Amino acid sequence: MPDMYAIRPCTKADTQSKDTSTPQYTPNIIPCKIHHDGAIDSLDRYWAPITHKPHISAAANFEVGALPFRTGIEYKRLILSIYPDLGVVATPTDRVLPSSQQVPNDDNEVVEVEPEEPVKILEINGTFEDLVVWGHEALPAADDTFVKGVEEWLQFAEAMHAAPAPANGKEAAV
Repeated sequence: MPDMYAIRPCTKADTQSKDTSTPQYTPNIIPCKIHHDGAIDSLDRYWAPITHKPHISAAANFEVGALPFRTGIEYKRLILSIYPDLGVVATPTDRVLPSSQQVPNDDNEVVEVEPEEPVKILEINGTFEDLVVWGHEALPAADDTFVKGVEEWLQFAEAMHAAPAPANGKEAAV
């Protein structure tokens, strides 16, 4: 069974400074496999995004831009989220959330309690409001599997957190 996670703010000693704000990021989804996990001395040589024709389509919910990359021109689709701070950049830890199980103290009843599955803690390193999906030589299509998956996930999150519809069909008084 997959692990269960709880999201908590970062508690590292270096974040105890006066500036306690969470950094904002813009994740970039690039259609490639990178075989490097260290630092890059001259990042600007490989990664210098520019927008040729600034164009944001509110109806289509994306921004069109281009990137001159080593292997050719890459095109991007910016997916805008509906809620601020919807996305979280987090790091898994080995710490476990304390159990919240409570056993009744009645002497007359014998209660068998199943052990709870441990809930690991994810530390928040930053947040994001939108993300960028890049495509090779063309703008990622609206039916691109990753783009479609993220957009459906956003619609699902919106439906989950929306106010419930009244059962009798009438609008509820506020």
